[in-house]
Amino acid sequence: MFDRRKLRFAALLCCLLFASFARLAEGAWNEENLARIPRDREAFSFVVVGDTQGPNSKFPRVLPSILNEEGLLFAFDLGDLVNYATNEEYESTFFRHVRGLDLPFLTCASNHDHFKSKNAANYSRLFGSPHYYSFSIGNTAFIVLDNGLDASLTEAQFSWLEETLGNARGIKRRFLMMHRPLRDPRPNRKKPHDMSGRPENVARLEALFDRYGVTMVFTGHIHSFYTGKWGKTPYIITGGGGGGLYDKGTPASFHHYIRVDITPDGKVAYRAMKVNVTNKK
Repeated sequence: MFDRRKLRFAALLCCLLFASFARLAEGAWNEENLARIPRDREAFSFVVVGDTQGPNSKFPRVLPSILNEEGLLFAFDLGDLVNYATNEEYESTFFRHVRGLDLPFLTCASNHDHFKSKNAANYSRLFGSPHYYSFSIGNTAFIVLDNGLDASLTEAQFSWLEETLGNARGIKRRFLMMHRPLRDPRPNRKKPHDMSGRPENVARLEALFDRYGVTMVFTGHIHSFYTGKWGKTPYIITGGGGGGLYDKGTPASFHHYIRVDITPDGKVAYRAMKVNVTNKK
């Protein structure tokens, strides 16, 4: 005869193990996608896209153009994957489009991914924690920050950033990914779309980027396309990945992503790839 107590115990153990594996799988999105990226390449290409959130996101119309690009090693989404950071939104707006792709898709946290205390833990649960991380491919370092909120930039993250930048001194290229720009490049904004709420953090990051020779800073948050320099460090703001566009009627307002090509001789080319979403189903 079967021992019912043993059967119940075995069933309970299986449930607990399954739940543990499920939690690991939920929080491993970035880690799992990083594991799929070859690290021994010196010449390679990747895509950066930002602000892909809904509702009525055009990201499903931008994504096919990204997938049609040849020779990509990975794609990076600069955040605002969703509006309210609910489980349902992450599934319908992001995961349903990128899950199962051959192309690894990495992310960083943003203000919308931190949305409200009741949903703020969802990004960590689904994508991993801490939200800041780094990796390298050949002679190129990638450093990912969480500046989604002013409070995100803790002393622990600043210490990690300086140590990581210091360790990357011997690497030829250092790319920095974060959601919010240091400063809004659009003049005379009553409410700048940037980090100006904490000017001390802006100055601190700018000094670190300049001191350690960051090659390029990629940010989103402003749903347009801008380039320039903060101090000595060049930046690209790319927020045309699907969310409603800003600055309509200006040359900066179009749906797009950035293609980055690192050539065998070490040169880097950045191209804003415009996507016509109006004629796509």
